[in-house]
Amino acid sequence: MSEPGQSPALTEYKTEFRSYPDDAWYSVRLVGDGEGEKLTVKYYNFSDHHDNVFEAKTFKSLQDLADFMRRFRNLSAQVQDSECSKVVEGKLVCASHSFDDNDNRFYDAIIEAVKYNEHSFTNGEEECRCKFLICWQHGPNRGNLEQKNVENICIVDCSENVDPALSSFLKRATEEIQAASRRISNLTDRIKQDEDVGGVNRHYIVLIDNLEKELSSSTIVEFVRREISIASEACVFPSLSTESYTRGAILLKSEKDSQLLYGFLDNPNHIIVSSNGKPWVIMEKISGPETIRTSLCTSLLKSQVSFSYLNTDELKVVHSGSEEFRTAKGLKDLFMEFAEHQKLLHVRLVTEERKILQS
Repeated sequence: MSEPGQSPALTEYKTEFRSYPDDAWYSVRLVGDGEGEKLTVKYYNFSDHHDNVFEAKTFKSLQDLADFMRRFRNLSAQVQDSECSKVVEGKLVCASHSFDDNDNRFYDAIIEAVKYNEHSFTNGEEECRCKFLICWQHGPNRGNLEQKNVENICIVDCSENVDPALSSFLKRATEEIQAASRRISNLTDRIKQDEDVGGVNRHYIVLIDNLEKELSSSTIVEFVRREISIASEACVFPSLSTESYTRGAILLKSEKDSQLLYGFLDNPNHIIVSSNGKPWVIMEKISGPETIRTSLCTSLLKSQVSFSYLNTDELKVVHSGSEEFRTAKGLKDLFMEFAEHQKLLHVRLVTEERKILQS
């Protein structure tokens, strides 16, 4: 905040900065590096140890930069006793809050009401006795009302801050964000092109539920090849002895094949069932780099290649309108109802666990 009779040192501190740690406004001096790459914020009456150094390349978006820019403004001026008439209801001010005798910090507030009192004069000095009811806009008392005297009030300067160091820094940061955006766009285009020609090892996975526990991965692979003529990998996950079904995954290397498989599995006009009539239920469709395949079921794939046997009669497609389809549809709906009930039980389990841990 500025005061009359400023010392030469204070006149260099022409800007206010809203600090990140405590959200309070401080009188600061801005120092650039000449290139706009770095901006140093130096606080009045604080040692260099408290300086903040910002780098233009650290901002991720124009929104982040705009939020940063709004933390700077021209120095607010403390209201003098003879100027209290400038402080009216609805006006934005910057007011001081005392944490203790040696710790006063400034936060924005709105004037809610003013009680004008007659001024006193002692030895020619005017003293304002008016009272100002403010509503804090941020800081530790945000939303609270508090009464202040004129010496606690500063008028906010809403004119544009034209500090050259800040202007240079904002320009450079904007250029960095735009350049990064172009790099990301180019990288995205290149990845898409690479995927189209198979240049990136990306895998697409469809997770299947309600499989027969005896089903082999090779049977799934051959079934997919026979029905829609695409190459795939598959794995069948272990299950509990108390479960009457198991889960599995089908892995593909192209988005095109993934869409073809998903369309086949999710076709409302037919259902894939086991020889015992158990219908497949799609759990989820995910995609990721080669590591997703490795983390999901590489060990299962290796083990199931050795011990699986091929029997494509274990799986078949039943079509809408048939008795088999109606039966499969009823079983599928029943399983989905069961799965939804499991989800609710999981939510309840997490809730009850949290209660026990917090007790």
